[in-house]
Amino acid sequence: MTEDQVARVRAAMQRQLVHAILDNDRVARAHGLRVTDLQTLHLMVLRDDVRTPRAISTTTGMPASTVTKLVDRLEAAGYIRRMPDPADRRRTVLELVPGAIAPLHAFYDRADRRFDEVSGRFGADELAVVVRYLDAVSDFYAPSSVTG
Repeated sequence: MTEDQVARVRAAMQRQLVHAILDNDRVARAHGLRVTDLQTLHLMVLRDDVRTPRAISTTTGMPASTVTKLVDRLEAAGYIRRMPDPADRRRTVLELVPGAIAPLHAFYDRADRRFDEVSGRFGADELAVVVRYLDAVSDFYAPSSVTG
């Protein structure tokens, strides 16, 4: 790969990130959320292992105090419920409220359909490379990679 190709990929990725962040901010505001609140909800939908404040902090790299405020906002808005952990009542488990997140699912379902249409323009081999690349970039942006 040439330096020009790398620069073009970097620029395309940066454009995609900017547009995704701004679009997510617009969606968040439309639902009375902050973009970090929306992304945390999205993370909870995508990953069953992110169901405690500690897991949110570990996964996102946000400090515990920030996560506490974020969870307070999501609970006050009705998106999540704090529940005692049945295995250890000293711990809190966070439960998504299906009816509250349904409008977000509807929005992202539409976005997923558009995404699938674009993906349909590429062959399986091309998409395999894209997946490998995006996984590597996601690992680069993981909190432990950025701070460590």
